[in-house]
Amino acid sequence: MGQRETQAALFAAIEEHTKTVLSSSLNSAPKAAALADLALAYRYASGGPQPGSVTVEKG
Repeated sequence: MGQRETQAALFAAIEEHTKTVLSSSLNSAPKAAALADLALAYRYASGGPQPGSVTVEKG
C-alpha cells in the first residue's frame, strides 16, 4: 500500500470514528475529548505544521 492509499485509509477511518462519536450517547465532555483526539489524528495524518509547533510559516 502506497503513502496516498495509507493516508486515504486513515482519513476514512477517522471519518467513520467521527460519525460514530457524533451519533453516540456520550456526555458532552467525553464526546468533545474524542473529537479533539480525532482532529489531532487528522492533522497528524495530513502532515504539515501542527498547532503549537515551533514552525513559523511566512504567509
